[in-house]
Amino acid sequence: MKPGRISQLLLLAAAGELQAEFVAGDLEEEFADLARRRGRAEAQRWYLRQVLGSILPLMSLRMRSGELTLALLAALASAAPLWMLDRLWCFVYSQVPLKDGIGRAPGLLATNLVCLAVCAVWSGRAMRSGPRAILCAAFTALAAGIALWASAGATPAAYVVLALAVAPASSLSGFRWRRSR
Repeated sequence: MKPGRISQLLLLAAAGELQAEFVAGDLEEEFADLARRRGRAEAQRWYLRQVLGSILPLMSLRMRSGELTLALLAALASAAPLWMLDRLWCFVYSQVPLKDGIGRAPGLLATNLVCLAVCAVWSGRAMRSGPRAILCAAFTALAAGIALWASAGATPAAYVVLALAVAPASSLSGFRWRRSR
């Protein structure tokens, strides 16, 4: 019997390549024993609780070891242009009477999205393994969300959805493109 795929992916993303084998092995032994005694459903819930409870300690371990530094830098590098371009266009619009960032031009939003996608592809290319690429994609989406939250003016909902979808998708496509070469 194996634990759920989502739980395993969460554990792999949080633990990293160095620790994942050891942590997963211990948890899977306990999972198999619990599944025999109490049933598969109870074992699945237990495994998910263990994984969720281990995410922060495993991430802090990875931060201290320096393994996450590249993923965090890549995510910030992809979201920083999004925020800086937004600030630039808000400043430009504030110089035009009656425009003050309320009605943003579609060209501005498209430029921001293209810049975000290019930077996210670059960040995905920097990743060397699948779990790191998944983690980088999650960080890229989180960083893009923070950049959008920190932006000034009214942001159209469709733009927010596109930015939050483009960031991780571009990051993963950059990793896949690197792997195919």
